[in-house]
Amino acid sequence: MARRIVDAAGVASGETLVEVGPGRGALTWPLLEIGARVVAFEIDARLAEALRAEAAGRPLTVVAADALSADVGAVLAAAGAPGPVPLVGNLPYESATPMLRSFARRPDLFSKLVVMIQQEVADRLLARPGGAAYGFLTLDIGAHAAVRRLFDVPPRAFARPPMVRSPVVVILPRAARPGTEGALAVASAAFTARRKTLLNGLSPRWGRAAVAAVLGRLGLPSFARAEELPLSRFYELSEALGPPSPAGPEALSRRGAPATIR
Repeated sequence: MARRIVDAAGVASGETLVEVGPGRGALTWPLLEIGARVVAFEIDARLAEALRAEAAGRPLTVVAADALSADVGAVLAAAGAPGPVPLVGNLPYESATPMLRSFARRPDLFSKLVVMIQQEVADRLLARPGGAAYGFLTLDIGAHAAVRRLFDVPPRAFARPPMVRSPVVVILPRAARPGTEGALAVASAAFTARRKTLLNGLSPRWGRAAVAAVLGRLGLPSFARAEELPLSRFYELSEALGPPSPAGPEALSRRGAPATIR
């Protein structure tokens, strides 16, 4: 399974890549065997030091830091590979989502992400409108990258078998189109109140009359919900609605003071 992940990364001898969470080197050693130059980020200082000592003399740079907060660009530049480069890894379950959201936004650093993630996250990345797993994460990643499922790693492949299979996906970061920030702001507001209609969910930020008028102009019924719309519709909504009021016109008119938006 490790070799399948390495093969999916498509790295040739002499090429540089980033590995996240190498641990004891399950992916690191196969990568080094094919001649790749590996820049590994390991948050556990003891594991980082052990890996560094064991790989002495091989093209491995081990950074004892969290890849999410580290200056990956500076590390790659120091290694003579300013990017973009592939990233591989078995992402920690508790931080996989923020890592994916961060890495997908950096086409300047990463040409592709070949990562093993938990089943739930994979389902959310690949969900379609109307499905239970479809939500803001689907749209957020979809606005910045293309996602494809490669294969599943069965529980028996692990020393301590998990209860579910672990999908390996490839994510291809790309430059976001103009208007992405606004489209995701609308999507975030809509999915904050997932069970509400778009009319009710967006009204606190844009005003009920304005939202109703835009929905009608775009041919969307007042009872439409966020989970039913593809990403393209959120771009249309954002363009038609414009920037939101920080507190929302209705909140200001009712209370005379900014409302708290959670």
